[in-house]
Amino acid sequence: MRIIFLGTGNAFASGGRNAMAILLLTDGLGVLLDCGPTTLVALKKLGLSPSDIDVILLSHHHGDHFAGVPFLVLHECYDGSRTKPLSVYGPEGTCEKLTQGLEWLFPGIGTLPFALEYCDQKPGDVLRVAALEARPFEVDHYSRGKAFGYRVSLDGSVVVFSGDTAWTEALVTQTVGADLFICECSSFERPVEKHMTHRDLERHRTRIGAKRTLLVHAGDDVLKREQDLVFELAYDGMEVTL
Repeated sequence: MRIIFLGTGNAFASGGRNAMAILLLTDGLGVLLDCGPTTLVALKKLGLSPSDIDVILLSHHHGDHFAGVPFLVLHECYDGSRTKPLSVYGPEGTCEKLTQGLEWLFPGIGTLPFALEYCDQKPGDVLRVAALEARPFEVDHYSRGKAFGYRVSLDGSVVVFSGDTAWTEALVTQTVGADLFICECSSFERPVEKHMTHRDLERHRTRIGAKRTLLVHAGDDVLKREQDLVFELAYDGMEVTL
């Protein structure tokens, strides 16, 4: 499995980074973790085809994590080679928000040449598509609805994605036995409501069960202190093979 970090940034584009989007790519399936508004640009810059994406897993409904979906749909409708379905999963409200979002951004888009499916999920649901098994778990971020992290099994490897969250014990249980943990780190030590600080990760580092941890969603203060981080900092365009 190739893990391609299309976007590792926050809502403020700190460090000039793209918004969150991480592509898990195998020979038979493409799974996208979050789809920020710069996702299509990032795919094109890396020479990757949006048509290789089969499933999108959304962590929550903040724009820097899901606003790229209508642009991907538009691309696949008019400029892509897709004939296979595209399925988008996320917390309750995903279907409504994406249906409305596509109409608001691109009214009158017409009949799509492929099947498009939006699906609301609940914590504890199990999604199985071909070799993919994805389990959403609730995290502590979104005061107006549910926010998810995901534990994803694909091609014999396990990747855990925190989404946006304050520290929660779910990160301990979900990372047990994982090959890779992709975790947000919004600030170094300054408290940011419903987000992770590096100090949180430093306190709990020995409790994280993944073989490797990579940090994303970093603010300016985290980027400036990269040499002091207890875990590696991912970057746009980074690729990891499991």
